[in-house]
Amino acid sequence: DNIVAGSRDLAALRRGVVTIAALPSLCSGALPPVLRQFREQFPGVEVRLRDVVAQRIDALVREGEVDFGLGVKARMSHGLDFQVVMTDRLCLFVPHAHPLARHSSIKLAALAGQPIILTGRDSSVRERVEQLFAEEQLELVPGLEANYMSTVLALVRQGLGMTLLPESADEGRGDLIRVPVEHPGVSREIGLITRSNQSLSPAAQRFVELVGNIL
Repeated sequence: DNIVAGSRDLAALRRGVVTIAALPSLCSGALPPVLRQFREQFPGVEVRLRDVVAQRIDALVREGEVDFGLGVKARMSHGLDFQVVMTDRLCLFVPHAHPLARHSSIKLAALAGQPIILTGRDSSVRERVEQLFAEEQLELVPGLEANYMSTVLALVRQGLGMTLLPESADEGRGDLIRVPVEHPGVSREIGLITRSNQSLSPAAQRFVELVGNIL
């Protein structure tokens, strides 16, 4: 009886667990509204969120430690499927008083030679920024460095420099200016990463549906 009752609860999404691995930029920006709505609809389902760098997401999904991941396709490998859910674009974040804050957009070349606050070397964002500057043979001058995007944004708020981060990292506080960068390749696809030929649990599937509707 207990087993049957438990199965009915799980099927009806009255209880259960959804475990997700996602990029830190999503965890601090785009995902919280999804989490709030999911909790309102399914208060008995526990969500466990692991904010990890891109290269860890694939491993966690493949090893079955999480139900699915939200990351970048560049890290994909055999045994995993990728489905695009949103496009994320690198933007320049500066304080209101910064000279570049008045620009409606900016070219990548205008940032060459200026100190930029960067994320850690194991970050997919750091890798992409370095790649963009190298492709255009532009000088990338590292300023301060921090592992988490929230820390990078805090450094920018203190007037310690500017940074290039995905627009999804915007915390919506209104104390920083986000300037679009005019350059091919500043956009990246963020997608659902799942194990091939393995279906999601009902709770995980509903969460994925919410992600697709909100992001």
